[in-house]
Amino acid sequence: MGLHNYSFKQTVIPLKLNLIYAWLANLLFHLLNAIKFYFTQYKTKWMEAEELKRISAQAELQLVKSQINPHFLFNNLNVLSALIMKNNEEANKFIEEFSKVYRYILNNHDKELVDIKTELDFIKPYIFLLQKRFAEGLDITIEVPEPYEKFYVIPASLQMLIENAIKHNVVSKTKPLHIDVHINGNNSIVVSNNLQLRQSVDNSTKIGLANIIKRYQLVSGKNVTVKNDAVDFTVALPLLTLN
Repeated sequence: MGLHNYSFKQTVIPLKLNLIYAWLANLLFHLLNAIKFYFTQYKTKWMEAEELKRISAQAELQLVKSQINPHFLFNNLNVLSALIMKNNEEANKFIEEFSKVYRYILNNHDKELVDIKTELDFIKPYIFLLQKRFAEGLDITIEVPEPYEKFYVIPASLQMLIENAIKHNVVSKTKPLHIDVHINGNNSIVVSNNLQLRQSVDNSTKIGLANIIKRYQLVSGKNVTVKNDAVDFTVALPLLTLN
């Protein structure tokens, strides 16, 4: 006989049932916790995706606006007009490079990332347009070794940083603006320029750099490094890979 006149078998069966119920209750508790965790993660990722779509749409709009606004068109058409008036052979070259800039915008403005090679292929005609406009007032150097061209950046980020430097600094023959694009030792592509700030900046939305920083955080979780040492202004964009 077992305790309290119950047989051993009669005592073990309820104990087993209690253990099974306890295990099932524990399993249910963990299941509910898992559901809550994954729902929270899903909600977070959904919100991040929505934020990314919003900020990307804003960036796309800003990029297109920056390239088709009257000032951009007026400045470049003025250059083209001068080349044509001089019967300059470079007029055709200017038109060709001008079309490449717009072709890149149309083909890549809605992408999250582009490879460095594609970005640089766009930057070269853009720089051509700038140098025809500013001549000796602007010096742009690009040093990106070929092995780094397989990495990725935010579309038009280099163009926006170059445009930002020109917009905020004096560009003239007597005070040339030097812009340098290179790879640093921290797996970043760097855009830096000497500081010679304008007293006033026309049509500055002040969202270009902030937009790039936000998009980098949303797409990759990595931070853009900005350094202003009163002599140079430097922005380092992390080089990204596709998972």
